Amino acid sequence: MQAATRLDSDLQSSASIRVIDPPLAALPSLRQPLNDGERRVLEWFIEILPAGWEIYIQPHLNGLRPDFVLLHPQRGIAVYEVKDWNLQGLDYFIDYESDVPRLMGHRDGKTFSLSRQDPVAAIDLYKREIHGLYVPSLPAKDGFGSIIAGVIFTSATTRDAEDLLLPLREAKGHTKYSRLYPVIGAELLGRHDDGALRALLSSARRIDDRMNDRVAADLRHWLVEPGFSRDQRIPLAQLLTPKQRALCINKERVQFRRIKGPAGSGKSLVLAGRAAELAKQGLRVLVVTFNVTLVNYLLDLAVQYAQSGEVRRQITALNFHYWCRRVAEIAGKEHEFRALWSEGSDHDAEETLRTVLPSKAAQWAAALNEDDRWDAVLVDEGQDFLPTWWEAMCAALPADGSGEALLVADRQQNIYGIKPWTDLEMKGAGFRGPWGELDRSHRMSPSLCRLAADFVDRFQPDVDEHRPIPAQGELEFRTELRWRQLDPMQSVAAECVDAMLGILSASDDDPVAAAELVCIVDREDIGLEVVGLLLDKNIRVLHTFGIGQTKEEKDKDRRRRKTAFFKGDSRVKVTTIQSFKGWESRALVVQITDAADPTALAVAYAAITRLKQDDRGCFLTVVSSAPQLREFGQTWS
Repeated sequence: MQAATRLDSDLQSSASIRVIDPPLAALPSLRQPLNDGERRVLEWFIEILPAGWEIYIQPHLNGLRPDFVLLHPQRGIAVYEVKDWNLQGLDYFIDYESDVPRLMGHRDGKTFSLSRQDPVAAIDLYKREIHGLYVPSLPAKDGFGSIIAGVIFTSATTRDAEDLLLPLREAKGHTKYSRLYPVIGAELLGRHDDGALRALLSSARRIDDRMNDRVAADLRHWLVEPGFSRDQRIPLAQLLTPKQRALCINKERVQFRRIKGPAGSGKSLVLAGRAAELAKQGLRVLVVTFNVTLVNYLLDLAVQYAQSGEVRRQITALNFHYWCRRVAEIAGKEHEFRALWSEGSDHDAEETLRTVLPSKAAQWAAALNEDDRWDAVLVDEGQDFLPTWWEAMCAALPADGSGEALLVADRQQNIYGIKPWTDLEMKGAGFRGPWGELDRSHRMSPSLCRLAADFVDRFQPDVDEHRPIPAQGELEFRTELRWRQLDPMQSVAAECVDAMLGILSASDDDPVAAAELVCIVDREDIGLEVVGLLLDKNIRVLHTFGIGQTKEEKDKDRRRRKTAFFKGDSRVKVTTIQSFKGWESRALVVQITDAADPTALAVAYAAITRLKQDDRGCFLTVVSSAPQLREFGQTWS
């Protein structure tokens, strides 16, 4: 607790002149908070490191997440693993029975492997990947020596730590170059003399001619905190406009509401905010989407609005198909659900999803006990839903008519060709009066708003909806919009990967985190090719494409990957336009193959409007092989 106090007060002045990412003020809200030992190490770094050394706390590093990385453009790189092990509290020892020594533990008569916690193996991996993957501008032959990889024990002496780790270090060859692989014990923490500094970081004051600004810029993309992690700490209510906030609160307590607005106007924010408001009252809330990938995003927004994970307990978030299955299980009708999809069914999959399933789901929902019902039903991307689906979900509201329902939609993003609901269908669904409207785009920059409006005027002129226009007085932060129109012989996937790496290079002055890079495609085969090219570069990827020998295996794998797709993942992301609809990113590559019909054009529009404006800059590159869009692409400067 004492170290925490120093970090929050006494060290602020010295930390203010040093790059620390995330900043000290954000430490209490890290996804994995620092323990006491790690906070002591951070305090020591701030006080002992010479000027110019940057400190990165739990950086994403392509999914590896070391405890600390230090960087100096002229002096070198250092990565550290911190252990608070009490060597007297557990019997640590080395097992020599296998080909390589293994770290083991023994307590209460039980022996177990600690290989997954082996700090020597961890720093060895960190150093190899930093050199081999994340700093391509560092010399291949002798650049390895610019990277220090150390282990810091906060509750053991240096001698005891070295004695324990010696066989592991010898097996990795670390003892031959001990200054590059330091082991630091608790007695050095807090010392500020040159001897302690040399033990920690032999390159602390030495110029390294292998280092330069290019090397530092390459590495920062893998170290800086992604924008979504930073955003999650800001209460969502602070980011909403007065109109959006009023829609979240629903002071008039209107039971059935429908809200429409262009891309970026905050429809999903309002829905998530309303879900959080209801959840804080102890009400059961059902949030339903068409795309399963949107579920995690909406839940994250609800937590950000409430600034508490407790709201998750009251919110059920599912896509429509999974909700139908859930209701069938609660109602004891799972056998009926399975029968709808069996080979002996009288209906094909399309007819089942459009008519038969919602009819059955409405029956199952109507039969629910009151304790199994939801107090509110909130639907995102409502233009993708059929009236029969809405009726089925509303059947799960309280039988006494006290429930609340909200639907948000944007017909310009009607990517599945669903026929817009008629006024009669709207009245039958419980809606009265005009639509509530969000008429300004707060997510997109003014320049992208103008291009998106031009797209609608050119290709969707019959859609009677608001064009995206920026908020009054909206500032134009740095926005880089690029269009690559490909010839038939060019490799689409290779161009997408090149565009992604180009965004990293273009943002060296204020780095885009690699974890923020997103590539969205309109064909799964191209997406898989993009994934393969990235993996060839040893860049870890989170994607939503099914892999397997049979169609059933691919479908199952695709569903699993979509469920696990979320912004907070530390990997580069590749997915389809359909799966990314409703999401956003400040660093986006969009691939478009087809723009030959209204549905394909709606897909293209949904894709280019996924860009999120950011005060640090935002980047969108469209890689198009659709000839219909060539002339439009020429308007992008």
